[in-house]
Amino acid sequence: MEATRSPGSVFRNRGFALFWASQSVSFLGTQITYVALPLTAVVVLHATPMEAGLLGALESLPFLLFGLFVGVLVDRRARRPILIAANLIRFAALAWIPAAYALDSLTVPQLLVVTFVVGTMTVFFEISYMSYLPGLVGRDRLMEANGKLQASASTAEVAGPGIAGGLIGILSAPAVIAVDAVSYLVSALALTRMPADTAPPADPDAEGKKSVWASLREGFSLVGRTPLLRWCTIAVFFLSLFFSSVMAVYFLYLVREAGLSSAAVGLIVAVGSVGGLLGALLSERLTARLGVGPTLIGAVALPAFGFLLLSTVDGNSLGAAVLAGVATFIGFFGIPVWDVTVISFRQAITPEHLQGRVNATVRSISWGTLALGSLMGGALATTLGLRETIVLSAIGLFVPSLIVLVSPVRRMRELEHPAESEAEPNPVG
Repeated sequence: MEATRSPGSVFRNRGFALFWASQSVSFLGTQITYVALPLTAVVVLHATPMEAGLLGALESLPFLLFGLFVGVLVDRRARRPILIAANLIRFAALAWIPAAYALDSLTVPQLLVVTFVVGTMTVFFEISYMSYLPGLVGRDRLMEANGKLQASASTAEVAGPGIAGGLIGILSAPAVIAVDAVSYLVSALALTRMPADTAPPADPDAEGKKSVWASLREGFSLVGRTPLLRWCTIAVFFLSLFFSSVMAVYFLYLVREAGLSSAAVGLIVAVGSVGGLLGALLSERLTARLGVGPTLIGAVALPAFGFLLLSTVDGNSLGAAVLAGVATFIGFFGIPVWDVTVISFRQAITPEHLQGRVNATVRSISWGTLALGSLMGGALATTLGLRETIVLSAIGLFVPSLIVLVSPVRRMRELEHPAESEAEPNPVG
């Protein structure tokens, strides 16, 4: 597979335009489930705080369990068939929830199993698409392509929860999950029309003879000796840990502690997610104007301020709903700025035959930590309370900003695209 290099927008690349369109549909469905699934657990099945934390953990735990090994597989196989298979399995798994609800047999354990299966397939999809994208658009268009995808995801974050809230008011939370199931089917069908790729090893014979552990060490090695990747990976550990701790109890907090309705929660998330959309749209401009280091420091500090503000929300009133929306807006703004910048650099600096393993190494740490953070959030809420969990997690979210502040990353002004994995970025641009 060779990238189509054309002037103007990256959308002139037909393969990317099709991929973006299929992902946009999937993003919208995912955001609807993001609201509908926890509300199914909390409102329909009366899940406990610990069960809610476990539900959040099982979504990302597969990255910790399987991510590194999936990275090796992705570096030894064509990526497009993996993308298609992952979406088909996610479709089938999510379709079970509305079917079981219609049969009056849905239980919390079933939700947990479905969440784990969908999370496992997300591991395959995320690592494969990150490794597939550089060959599709070319490394010189990665920042633009990732920005477009992130903007689409953020738009879905704005529209999805509001749509979910409206649909849940008409139907039910389990029935609404069918929308997400169909979105994965549509995405899978679109991917069959994408340009085919091939297995990417630089030396297929040598790669095939390596043990899995030897292959894994190559990915760890590149991350370890590249300053931006190394320090940002350390920072993202704490970002994932405390952010997922907040999100594990976010819906419980708004419904049970603040006393807001399910429809109001959907609208709050939608309003707050405008911050995520603006962050995605402005990420490239902020990086160009402020430099990589200052942008990353500010981006990861915002969630801490936002969720500290969220901890003050109380009462089912218009003022409380507006305050929760503003807090979520602030909390979500910095995440896409961080993601677009770091992911683009990682894809650009990594040789083609190591894309799967390097993406898997960082993704396994970041997403695997989401599982630990969700469990931590559930445990803290059980022992201390929902509001106290929000406060402690918000304070913890200042840690990643401090890590970037004291690291060499703070001096970086622009991203470079070294041709060899041994090369390191110039911290002063």
